[in-house]
Amino acid sequence: MNEFLFEVGIEELPTTEVDGLVSQLRENISKALADEGISFEQFEVFVAPRRFGFVLNGLPTTTPDRMLEKKGPAVNVAFDGNNQPTKALLGFLKSNDSALSDVKIIDNYVYISKTLNGVSVKEVLGKVIPQVITTLKFRKPMRWGDGKYEFVRIPHHILAIFNGEIVPMEIFGLKSSNKTNGHRFVKDDYFEVSSSKVYFEKLNEYYVIPQIEKRIEFIHQQLSDFEKEGFTIDKDEELIREVAILTEYPKLISGKFLEKFLQLPEELIRTTIKHHQRSFTVHKGGKITDTFVSFIDKPSDVDDNGRKGYERVINARLEDARYYYEKDIQVKLESFNEKLVDIVFQKELGTLYDKVERIIELSRKIIEVLDLNKISDKIIRTANLCKADISSHVVYEFPELQGVMGRIYALKDGEDRNVAWGIQEHYASAPETLEGAVVGIADRIDTVVGNFVIGNIPSSSKDPYGLRSKVDDIYSIVEKFSWDLDLKLLIENACKLLKQEPSEELLKFFETRYELYNSKIRYDIARATKHLWTRPLRGILAANATYKLVGSEEFEHLLVGFERVHNISKKHNSTEFDSAKFMESEEKELFEKFIEIKPKVLEALEHLDYQRALEEVIKLRPFIDRYFDKVFVMTEEEDIRLNRLGFLKSIDQLFMEIGDLTQIERI
Repeated sequence: MNEFLFEVGIEELPTTEVDGLVSQLRENISKALADEGISFEQFEVFVAPRRFGFVLNGLPTTTPDRMLEKKGPAVNVAFDGNNQPTKALLGFLKSNDSALSDVKIIDNYVYISKTLNGVSVKEVLGKVIPQVITTLKFRKPMRWGDGKYEFVRIPHHILAIFNGEIVPMEIFGLKSSNKTNGHRFVKDDYFEVSSSKVYFEKLNEYYVIPQIEKRIEFIHQQLSDFEKEGFTIDKDEELIREVAILTEYPKLISGKFLEKFLQLPEELIRTTIKHHQRSFTVHKGGKITDTFVSFIDKPSDVDDNGRKGYERVINARLEDARYYYEKDIQVKLESFNEKLVDIVFQKELGTLYDKVERIIELSRKIIEVLDLNKISDKIIRTANLCKADISSHVVYEFPELQGVMGRIYALKDGEDRNVAWGIQEHYASAPETLEGAVVGIADRIDTVVGNFVIGNIPSSSKDPYGLRSKVDDIYSIVEKFSWDLDLKLLIENACKLLKQEPSEELLKFFETRYELYNSKIRYDIARATKHLWTRPLRGILAANATYKLVGSEEFEHLLVGFERVHNISKKHNSTEFDSAKFMESEEKELFEKFIEIKPKVLEALEHLDYQRALEEVIKLRPFIDRYFDKVFVMTEEEDIRLNRLGFLKSIDQLFMEIGDLTQIERI
């Protein structure tokens, strides 16, 4: 198999650029080769802090032959009066490396048509790869060489070999070679490689693991080995990946912090150690210990400087955390609310204190709608304290502990346990407490409505305030707690608090997110139930019930019948009809069945039993079939026609309580 190995040796890559670099390499290299007609069997991208590159295996030796057909000048421009080629034609032929024999005439225009023989893939790579590398995009590129070059960081070497032979190319003034270097603390001088196999073996020998995934595996292996000593490590996957991105050879070391810091809340210890030093807390017997685990980017910590350095900084940071924590607990959590007056939520939406006031009012409305009066005091207390910790000293230093510190301080103040956990959980997409769920919905409604009111509306590519996920969280909470919540009523109340009316754009946003939320069941069923978004639980239950029946023979027949009812009555706005005017036996039979099942359907819907409601509605199917076989709805007699349309509209509306079944795809 032909193989191409490419590497750029570079100064330290910023962690924020790594994922973008990997995805661009995969996409842009594949596209560039496809444009040249070059196929491959395997493609591996690798990135380490001081290098990135890729290996292509299964490459052809030459590109495939291809036909070139290109349009040239008009015939009267290409040939003179003596039918001799003009300068225009000769120039066209020369620029395309063609001869007069390659010319053919189509619709009074000259075309060249010839077979282009394949060229060396090695040569093509030498031309294409520099173009791909120099056009990579980064968030914050840097310039050097008097501003001549721009890239993520300054490159130091280019390795490019095809089957062990150097592929000549130049990138950022650097010429390619067959040399690379190992770990900076082991072998920073250059050595030759002849293949990807030798490349990876040599780098591993010199303590470089080029692939992120293998470095993550190496970290996990070391953590597991450490746990064999009877410890349990807080394996934060996000942190593990960050460590892997930052190191070429992540080597585990452990240290200890001062025992006195164990008196701090565990969350504060863990965040301090993770946030400032990218280290891991260690437990034993279910309790946090004064041991921590860190990683250095070198084969070993022979002189113990790594451990000492980590211990010195972690102790200093924990001392800061202790200072802020002890300062906070000298006062009640509620007192921090006073400082919210000075913290702007969003310029046009007031302060965080204003937001808390709105959250309280919206929480009251939810309590009223859901009849949660028994715990109303706890919910309102949660709403009142939900943002208090934002003005605390600890949260100022560690914003990621917002909500967590609120819970800790609330419990210290003797607040009800559910209130304390509600403070933390109102940020969660799947809260466990009723208090956290109610306040979480109120908070999100206020944020979404407020941003729409001031014009911060998500676009197809941007959603800086995360409004989509906030609406999705609302639907998730409603489903989790089976709350028959009138969402439109809440939106109207939120708008009223901001002295505005709900816009069509705002309501459409909620409806669109609802359709996407329900599409996890099936996209056509989601489309059929999206008009029920104002009572989201009902739409979710309707979608689930429909999914259980869809595909059955009886349901498939019902879809046909409903489609006929819906289509013929959709432009008719009235449900008024007089059964005494029914003339045909089939319409009388359908009417009798309709008045028999309608109260059963409505009762089932009232109890949110959409399965039973659908089972009742299906009973109309044979009567609908016979009706349309025998009854001509659009008769010329206006009163008869309108009466029949009013009756069918009544049936249609009953169906629509469950869903617009015309949107369901028939098998």
